[in-house]
Amino acid sequence: MRDLPNSLDLLALGRELLLDELLPLLPPGRERDVHLIATAMAIVAREALADDDWQREIDERLADLYKGQDGDLLRRFTADLRNGAFETSPSRAAAARAILWRLTIAKLREGNPQFLAANGFGRAGGKGE
Repeated sequence: MRDLPNSLDLLALGRELLLDELLPLLPPGRERDVHLIATAMAIVAREALADDDWQREIDERLADLYKGQDGDLLRRFTADLRNGAFETSPSRAAAARAILWRLTIAKLREGNPQFLAANGFGRAGGKGE
């Protein structure tokens, strides 16, 4: 029931105006700044459109890895990675790698999908996702 254009349309319009109309008017030293802003706008749009299934999947995998434990499991996971907690257990190391892989692919899909496409990762995941 929101008014049109919606927020994503306005974001796209603003990005287009920034790149097509304003960028050519700026001194060459500011081009990088404008491209950085435009990239941030594109990431926001992709995040808004993305489903959050990958976040639920990561949460489920973390809950499985830390069975019966409460708290911020992602924070615990990162601390355990830094401390080498998975090095002594091949099965826990494999689970940790699977979580890292899924997290990396999901974040790249939102933040830099061109990188994934350029390296043979399609929407379904490709290369073992």
